[in-house]
Amino acid sequence: MRFPDFDLHDRDVERRLAALPGRPLNFDPDTLGGPGWARDHYRERLPPEQAGPPEPGGSWETAVALSRSYAFADPSLVEARYDPRVPLEQREMLLILHALGARIYVGVRVGSAGTEARIEDGREAQVFFWNYRTLEGHVEAGQRDFEVWKWLDSGEIEFRTHAVSCPADANPIFRLGFRLLGRHKQVEFGRRACTRMALLTEANLSQPDRKTPVNALDGRLLAIYLRDHHALLVVLGELARRIGTSTQPGEQHTFVHDLAGVADEDRACLDAFLGRLDSTPSRARHAAAWTAEKIARLKLNGRLVRPSPLSKVTELEGCRLLLESNRELWTALAHLAFGPPGATERARRAERLLGTAERLRLETLHRAIRQDT
Repeated sequence: MRFPDFDLHDRDVERRLAALPGRPLNFDPDTLGGPGWARDHYRERLPPEQAGPPEPGGSWETAVALSRSYAFADPSLVEARYDPRVPLEQREMLLILHALGARIYVGVRVGSAGTEARIEDGREAQVFFWNYRTLEGHVEAGQRDFEVWKWLDSGEIEFRTHAVSCPADANPIFRLGFRLLGRHKQVEFGRRACTRMALLTEANLSQPDRKTPVNALDGRLLAIYLRDHHALLVVLGELARRIGTSTQPGEQHTFVHDLAGVADEDRACLDAFLGRLDSTPSRARHAAAWTAEKIARLKLNGRLVRPSPLSKVTELEGCRLLLESNRELWTALAHLAFGPPGATERARRAERLLGTAERLRLETLHRAIRQDT
C-alpha cells in the first residue's frame, strides 16, 4: 500500500513525472466495472458543423486538439504535467489534484487512443477517443474516457466523458478523505470538463485567424470577475430607477429608463453565463452593493431640507462610473473571446450611453452652479 504523495507547494514536478514509467496500475483491468465500482457519464453539445465528414479547422477538429492537450480540465481542480513530445497513445501523465489547499500528486497512463466510426441508434458518427488508467499511488482506482463525436447525418458535435472508479487501497486517512470529498470532486470534474470544452471550443472558433489557440481558462477566477460586475449592475439598475422616480419627462427621463433596461438585460445575460461556469451571482456582493447605493442617498450636497441641485449631478456621475465598468466588462470578454455572443455590441451600447450620461451630467452641473442663467 503506497501512501499518496502530497505537498503544499508546486515543486519537484519533473522528478515525480520521471518516476512514473514502470509504475503498475493500482487495479486489475479485468475487474473494472464490477461490484463496488461507481460510474459517471457526462456529455456536452459543442458548436455544430455542416453534415458530412469533419471540416478542416472546424468544431470537431478544434475539440479534438483541446482534448489531446487535456485543456478541458479545470486547473482549480486538477492540473496535468506530461512530455508533449510523447505521442498521446504512449503518454504518462502526472496529475496534480487540488484539495483543501494541498496538492496531491498522482499518476495515470493512457490506455488507448484513436479515431473510429461508430453507429449509435442507427446513426453514424466519427469519434475521437482516448482514456487513462490510474497508477499505484493514486487516491482512486479506475479508468476515465474522453470522446469527441460528430454525427455525420446532421453535423452535431458532442464531447463525452465517462469514468469507472472506486477508492484506491491507500492509507486509511486518505480513504476517509476520498469518501468525504473525493466523490464530490469527481462529479465536479466531469461537469466542469464539459463546460470548459464548450467554452474553449467556442473561443477558438471565434478567433479571427485561429493562429493562437485558446487552451487555458481559469473558470474560477473568471466567475469571480463576473460576479463582481454582476453586483455592479445591480447598483446601476437601482440608481437608474432612483433617478427615474424623481425626473420629469424629457431626455433625462428617457435616458435613465433605457439605462435601467440595459442593466437588467446585461445582468440576466451574466446570470446565464455564470450558470455555464457552474457558478451563481453572489448574494453577499449584492447585499453590499445594494446597501452602498442606499447609503449614498444620505449625502446632503449642501442642502438639509430641500433637495440639492447637486444631487442629480452626483447621481449622473455615479451612472457614468458604473457604465464605464460595464463597458470594460464587455470589452474584456470580447478580447478574451469568452462569454455570451454580442459582447462587442454590448460594449458599444455602454459607450453610447456613456456619451449621453456625460452630456447630461455637464448640462445638469451647469444648471446647478449657474442658477442665474
